[in-house]
Amino acid sequence: MEAQSQVIEMYQKDIEELEKLINIALRPNIKRQLEEYKNNLSNLLKEEKKKIEADKKKAEESQKDKKEENKEKTNSDIDQEKLNASFTTISKYAFDTSNNKFIKLYLTDGFDGIKTFSASNIKSKFTKTSFDVCILNWKGRNYRFSCFNLSKEINPSDSYVKQTNSGLIVYLAKANTSDFWDSLEKKKGLFGNKDEDSPALDKNKDPNQSLMEMMRDMYQNGDPEMKRMIAEAWTKSRDEQEAKHKHDHHHDHDHDHDHDHH
Repeated sequence: MEAQSQVIEMYQKDIEELEKLINIALRPNIKRQLEEYKNNLSNLLKEEKKKIEADKKKAEESQKDKKEENKEKTNSDIDQEKLNASFTTISKYAFDTSNNKFIKLYLTDGFDGIKTFSASNIKSKFTKTSFDVCILNWKGRNYRFSCFNLSKEINPSDSYVKQTNSGLIVYLAKANTSDFWDSLEKKKGLFGNKDEDSPALDKNKDPNQSLMEMMRDMYQNGDPEMKRMIAEAWTKSRDEQEAKHKHDHHHDHDHDHDHDHH
């Protein structure tokens, strides 16, 4: 079984979870943000599947070769029992903006001595607005460090991951070297950029905005248990809103019914 298959399963589960959240989201901007995130993951999933197909062809063609020649092509294979652990989300990192060309992210918590670890077990994908790094079977566990909503655009082909004695360094190549990154992720949250909103709309924003933004960040960076909790909270919040809505507007039920299904 190839290591990539677990990465594919991870993307598929994330996409399924996002579809559930999209179905229960009431606000158009929430739906839009979640759908953008889902599309990002879908594209990464397609790339991963293509890569597996290409690897499969290579393996078939090289079956007749000697073991020494074939070793390089099969070193990404990992024993079944080593893949049992699920992915642990990495949340601790150091954010370094001092370099003009790169944003550097240091992962040192628990990765001491990773310099000698097999590079084939460290998978990374970069797009203009995202990165996804998976460390497979490091001390018996799989780890994941990702962001799908980068503060500024990066150059995927120049971005990379470096192994050092003290940990991993993720190098994000700035697409524009004059860009200043005040954070890793965009701060626009679920409700779009403030520049896009009219002043009237901005004044009347949903009072739950900051909570929703926080929930989104927690969901995006959370482990499976955290994602389940947030999905349940979202469902409960929706049900309570609908119950209150029906009670407060019972006299105008038909009009509201049309509005709900708009």
